[in-house]
Amino acid sequence: MKTLELSLTGTPYEKGITHGSAARAQVLRSLETYKTRYQRQRHISWEDAKRIARRFEKTLEGECAHLADEMRGIADGAGLDFYDVLALNLRSEILYSGISTAPMDEGECTAFSAVAPATKDGHVLAGQSWDFTRAQREACLIAHIPQEGKTPAMLMLLEGGMVGGKGMNGCGISLTLNALTTPRCGVGVPLHVRMRRALEADNLSEAYRRAAVTPIPVPVNLILTHKDGLSLSLEMDPEGVDVLQPEGGVIVHTNHYIGPRMRLSHAHNSIGSTYMRLQRMNYLMRSKKDLTAEDLMGFLCDHAGYPTSICVHPHPDTPLSELPYSGSTNHAFVCDLTDGRFFFVAGNPCEGRFEELKL
Repeated sequence: MKTLELSLTGTPYEKGITHGSAARAQVLRSLETYKTRYQRQRHISWEDAKRIARRFEKTLEGECAHLADEMRGIADGAGLDFYDVLALNLRSEILYSGISTAPMDEGECTAFSAVAPATKDGHVLAGQSWDFTRAQREACLIAHIPQEGKTPAMLMLLEGGMVGGKGMNGCGISLTLNALTTPRCGVGVPLHVRMRRALEADNLSEAYRRAAVTPIPVPVNLILTHKDGLSLSLEMDPEGVDVLQPEGGVIVHTNHYIGPRMRLSHAHNSIGSTYMRLQRMNYLMRSKKDLTAEDLMGFLCDHAGYPTSICVHPHPDTPLSELPYSGSTNHAFVCDLTDGRFFFVAGNPCEGRFEELKL
């Protein structure tokens, strides 16, 4: 399975034009996927989603204005309306905020970081699986953005039409994502915009500020890891942030709140695999000494608890017509921030081979 790679250069609008035109098929795939997901999961029509997007438009002013310009370029390049693209970039706010239960797929993301003393030679490692609607495999992009002034080079894994995602930058910072749910709602800088802004930072403190800037409209966990051996796991909801730090050099996160403040103020997740995957990845990472990037790539292929394992597969009884809407591992990555190396596999890790991508 080959994933489209794009080099995004020029002004923010020009970056968007390249994204929207060269990856028009991926943007339109995202549009169809989220039209379906918004309606199925939240009973929100696409027109309603665009009305929600208008409420967030002012959050893209100031230091986020360049990303609004990039969204306009994506829209023009793909032949869409600006609010279509903004509604795509609000996928987490629309799907996971203001709900009292967790209507997410049985398989969701497993993210991690490892620093000394857990790693071989003190290397700094991070990564995750991205588990979501199988149809979004067709929307995946790899975006390369060169250094511009003080803004470092970035390598991001994106869904078509979105300006931010998981990845790493040239200053040795990586970012991973776990979806969470909350009954609370808010309006603030959208998640995928704050993810991009975090990867545009040239130091960990600034990346933290940009990731955690309030108000926070969406429940989420972001792990920020730095090549100096520092890692912060940010559990967030519209009422604030709880920061988790490595224990024994390891952080693992799935799709429920772990930190003491957040755990007490949120209901349990009704999706059992989140607890299973947390247990399993913790076991794998903590039972082996001197972790390497190769070890972590192997762990991402693990099938304990199949099919809702770390490497997620659709249930064997899933009707063919429902297969595109089934949860599945759509890609995974591991980065070695000490060496500045990034390893990526498209589709299920057990069925592919991790390949190194250049920053």
